[in-house]
Amino acid sequence: MANEITVSLKLSVAKSFLVHSENPSTQSVTMNGTTATGGVQTIGATGEVLVVSDVGTCGYAYFRNTDATISVDIGTGTAGAFVAFLRLKAGECAVCRLGTNAPTARSVSSTVNLQYFILAD
Repeated sequence: MANEITVSLKLSVAKSFLVHSENPSTQSVTMNGTTATGGVQTIGATGEVLVVSDVGTCGYAYFRNTDATISVDIGTGTAGAFVAFLRLKAGECAVCRLGTNAPTARSVSSTVNLQYFILAD
């Protein structure tokens, strides 16, 4: 089969003189793998390796910060070696294709619950 994953995206902004809109874009993507992993993980301020079981090569991923006030960063590495590539403020979500098989997350303070779902590439 082909085109098992469908990704839809729309971005628009209107604030003061800043007005921009991208037309809704939908694309279909082939999923070579047959597995996925995910759940909800408590993330601390020092960084946590996300549990990625049953997925050999990470592909598309969905992340949602379930916290009402605290932001969470998604990235690679932990502690002093952590490098963020994505920040989710309270309640935000994002979809991306991962370039690592060992994604990590770090709360900007305290702890947050991060919901995630990672598809095999």
